[in-house]
Amino acid sequence: MNPGLRKLIFGLSLALLSVSVGIIGFMLIENYSFTQAIYMTAITISTVGFREAKPLSEGGMIFTSAYIMFNLGLFAYIIGYVARFVFDGELKSQYQHYANSNELKKMKDHVIVCGFGRNGSKAVKELKLSKLKCVVIDNKPDLADALYKAADAVVIGDASDEQNLIDAGISKAKSIIIALPSDAENVYITLSARELNPDIQIISRASNELTVKKLHKAGADTVIMPDSLGGKHMAQLITKPSVIQFLNLLESVEGKFAIEQVTHEELKSEYKGKSVREMNIRNMTGVSVVAYQTTGGSFQINPPAQTVLDPGGNFIVLGRRDELDHFQETFLQKSKLSLVKH
Repeated sequence: MNPGLRKLIFGLSLALLSVSVGIIGFMLIENYSFTQAIYMTAITISTVGFREAKPLSEGGMIFTSAYIMFNLGLFAYIIGYVARFVFDGELKSQYQHYANSNELKKMKDHVIVCGFGRNGSKAVKELKLSKLKCVVIDNKPDLADALYKAADAVVIGDASDEQNLIDAGISKAKSIIIALPSDAENVYITLSARELNPDIQIISRASNELTVKKLHKAGADTVIMPDSLGGKHMAQLITKPSVIQFLNLLESVEGKFAIEQVTHEELKSEYKGKSVREMNIRNMTGVSVVAYQTTGGSFQINPPAQTVLDPGGNFIVLGRRDELDHFQETFLQKSKLSLVKH
């Protein structure tokens, strides 16, 4: 239990104890009835100064005086702590923790992102834009507010701790992105993730070329080297600037255009087994089918009109985001499109 909440419960327990002591004290010392004892306890604690139920004896006066002094201190502590609990953000923190726990329990077919640095935060932003549920694991408590705003659910802790992967719902997750700066940690997390969920898609970051092979052996499906990609990208801005500008336009999170992946399973039943021509995708939605990935994994660029999306294959489609929304409503069963890895 959170220490702040524990203190609040302790204070409220003392308040309940104080009321009980007052009722019992007035009944024993002054021989009051239960109703009279409640009345005397209430006016003593609140210090409103109403008339006593019956005149107090000398013992009753001493008890009442001590009881008033005790309650003044007790309730000053409780009111002060409640004010801090509300205005210093602890109440918000408790609510976030409660909502986060409930969200984690409901997670299924989601993406886990390990690390909320430069690469991890951009991955989360893109996932949210693509309407995919994601859980972030990060060991920096000071990032909690930013994490709660960015992700659907959060686990504050070290991603190399298997329990944190379990808490993030790795057994029900669809994919995991491992974006920590340490190659050693990325290898270890990859091993743990593959052991905890043999079917999960694992995408890991690497800083050193020597680590790439180790990550693949550990179970990573895809390994990305941001530094290498960055250097290649800068060189291509010189060698083929127009191509890079076009790709940047597609990859921009806030851009008007996007490139998406469509699987056979996502198609509505009435469109399964139909060709590109028969589906009339371009005329109906404005979206273009720019590539077809066969079941074997090879790509056919600008597939002919007679191409049919077979089970295990993928269409790569390009269009404005509003056109893709129309495409989704017209042709897909799901309320989201699959994220394409650029």
